[in-house]
Amino acid sequence: MPPTLGQGGNQAIEDAVVLAHHADDLPAYTAARLPRTTAVARRAVRVARLDMVGNPAAVAVRDTLIAALSKAGPALFLRGFDGIADWRPPYASGEAHAGKRERERT
Repeated sequence: MPPTLGQGGNQAIEDAVVLAHHADDLPAYTAARLPRTTAVARRAVRVARLDMVGNPAAVAVRDTLIAALSKAGPALFLRGFDGIADWRPPYASGEAHAGKRERERT
């Protein structure tokens, strides 16, 4: 995974959490992780390609757009991390339902 999103360590931690959840079922672990890791890696590659633009005019356009977007709409700029920064660990059997019941009581 390219380091452009700073996700190498984060993905390793997520891997460990999901592996602990599926320790007795490696195919389930693979099924749980593969879509996410593939999507994050593809996004990192896209950002790397944008970062590696060499044409001076394209660099100027890229830098101007990023600066303008980050000043005009920081929330919009941060939406680029949707799907990355919103990961939640898997629930053990019954935990999701218990949490839902607790929320419904309050």
